[in-house]
Amino acid sequence: MLKGRLKKYKRLLGDSAWSIFGLVLMNAVAQVVVFPLYARRFGDVGYGELQYLMAYVNIFTVSVGCAANYARMTAPAGARAENSGDYNLFLLLVSILGLPITLAVRYFGGVLMDFPTYVCYYLLFVAMAFRYYADVAYKITLNYRRYFVYYLTVAIGYAVGAVLVWQTGIWPLGLLVGEALGVVMAYVSCPQLSKHGLTRSSLWRRTFSLIATLLVAEGVANLILNVDRILLKLLLGASAVTVYYLATLLGKTMSLVAVPLNGVLIGYLARYDGKLTRRTMRGIALGSAVLVLVGTAVCALGGYLMLFLLYPAELEMTRRFLWLGSLAQVFYFTTSMIMVVLIRFAKKSYQIYINAVFGVSFLALGIPATLLFELWGFAVAMVIAAFLRWCVALYLGFYHVRRNIYDPDGIMTA
Repeated sequence: MLKGRLKKYKRLLGDSAWSIFGLVLMNAVAQVVVFPLYARRFGDVGYGELQYLMAYVNIFTVSVGCAANYARMTAPAGARAENSGDYNLFLLLVSILGLPITLAVRYFGGVLMDFPTYVCYYLLFVAMAFRYYADVAYKITLNYRRYFVYYLTVAIGYAVGAVLVWQTGIWPLGLLVGEALGVVMAYVSCPQLSKHGLTRSSLWRRTFSLIATLLVAEGVANLILNVDRILLKLLLGASAVTVYYLATLLGKTMSLVAVPLNGVLIGYLARYDGKLTRRTMRGIALGSAVLVLVGTAVCALGGYLMLFLLYPAELEMTRRFLWLGSLAQVFYFTTSMIMVVLIRFAKKSYQIYINAVFGVSFLALGIPATLLFELWGFAVAMVIAAFLRWCVALYLGFYHVRRNIYDPDGIMTA
């Protein structure tokens, strides 16, 4: 029995390692090559403006792609095999909707975009929506070595895109090439994605309903995760976007590393027939608290080193915000991992409640704090909102356990 458990955990750690290596490699190219090149090519203001424009893309595409991804992972095994066309159709509809969204950003977003840049900006919107969904094929099959190759392909595309940006000045190309290559690889190598094309299944209404529920939750989360760039651009200007983005750079990168970990975790949880227990929730609470403390120290100290090496011109104005920015981001991605457990065992609507508390608390505090205390007020408001999100996620986990150990008459049964 012990040998079987050790083998299981060894495999889990191995799967996690392949996922992390792949995603770290992809983000290393993005953070070490693409984004520093942006700063040198476009300057502080230009860098802040393109990060502001990326916020709109991230809010929609990451939300849509992750919602479709989680919906398919948590669907019954039979449905996962037969209704791939439902997900492709949903993503296609979102891609069409992206046209008026990106046009609105172009004309009313407050940042000039020439036509070639806009076309690449829209194509990046489409590619990212599909890319955040497409890795579900590797999670379903638990083929994490191919998962690594998938991220390697995206990383190579980022490097090629960086060269194109330097030559053309069209900044979306820095990410577009990698995102597009990732989508092509996934759909070509994984028949689970393209088998039914755009054909609706008999379960399409249920599929769309599940995606919509998760989309609301993911949308609120990604809105708050990216709204820092939007609010700071509108309230304080593009330079403030640059400062806070760089202050949270390593924390945001760790948030992205949590994505494949969540994928591995949900892949195994989908096959687990047990229940969420009070003992497990206590372990999650303690472990997440330790992760917040350790993660914040790593992100703040590592962020200082990253700024020193890659963004020396911005170091002085950014270093003051490293600890607050890192704390907010670590609270954020730690809570996201807890929410993956709740997706599997608790009501899907809990995701909405958690992120709604986050959104309301941040907006209620963030806007007045920014107007009164500028970037310091904004940074503190983000920490408070992220802390409340963590507390609510833990509370709902314990609440779910408590409900499940009482029978309908309110008498404890386990």
